[in-house]
Amino acid sequence: MNYETFKSSTVASIQKHFGDDATVSLHPIMKNNNIRLDGLTIQDASVNITPTIYLNRYYDDYLAGKALSSICEEIIASYREHLPKQNIDLSFFTDYQKVKYQIIFKLIHFEHNQALLREIPHFRFLDLAVVFCCYLPDMPDGTATILIHNRHLDIWDITADTLYDLAIKNTPILLPYEITSMEDALNVLCRDMTTPCDGSGKFSYDEHPGRSSECSRTDSGKFFEMYVLSNTERFYGASAILYPKILLQFARSIGQDFYILPSSVHEVLLLSKESGARRSDLNRMIQDINASQVAEEEILSDHVYILDRDLGFITQ
Repeated sequence: MNYETFKSSTVASIQKHFGDDATVSLHPIMKNNNIRLDGLTIQDASVNITPTIYLNRYYDDYLAGKALSSICEEIIASYREHLPKQNIDLSFFTDYQKVKYQIIFKLIHFEHNQALLREIPHFRFLDLAVVFCCYLPDMPDGTATILIHNRHLDIWDITADTLYDLAIKNTPILLPYEITSMEDALNVLCRDMTTPCDGSGKFSYDEHPGRSSECSRTDSGKFFEMYVLSNTERFYGASAILYPKILLQFARSIGQDFYILPSSVHEVLLLSKESGARRSDLNRMIQDINASQVAEEEILSDHVYILDRDLGFITQ
């Protein structure tokens, strides 16, 4: 069964299960990095909001040998688990005076999201784009966001500049930053490298002409702690690099410039430039990790950035 047949068969089977009690439909949904998924919804007349269930991964299960009937049972169970118990009032979203305190920003890749960026207000930041959402922390199924589109600016009668001004104030308050050392970071980052690591979460580089830097513990080597920067919710936490003065204050507190490694859209890693790490090696490492360990829709970028204390800002 090819994917198109799988989709139509799944929708038909689930519609048969619910009969006239619900309407089952399929909608193409564009996610981050131009990832297009097929979202299945089961609309029950008793509630005004319903979970979206993506069929793409279920097709992988089907190809791996799982029966279509079992897949449909899983989808129905997931729907029931995440279905709100009552209607949710979303009328506030049309009221600018109510929504303005919930506007936040997040970072996505600029070139990889060109189709999406044509529909939403955004600002360029290096090779990334700053985009905006309405943050909903108290939804029945946890935290959620509503992506802000150009049409919303018309409804609210505001400009993109106003949106940015709101987000730069709200985001650090609603999603406070968090910088912590990550002792197991070295194991994660070295997994796809040929260099040994000791699991301490600290870098030591022994430079030798004609060979790559080695990531290892030595008796005389100088260790460099790796840190993770995100927000307290670990939710699009890479955008914390935009919080006013946070990175510059951190750089000055440790007395070092540092590399910013885009681990995902949810966090970045910080590594001192004095570690001796070669930029080309770090870029290759990020690319390998993106290819093997990060979900495609969660990839932020494929190269490091630099925080320079003297310049006072981030560069590529």
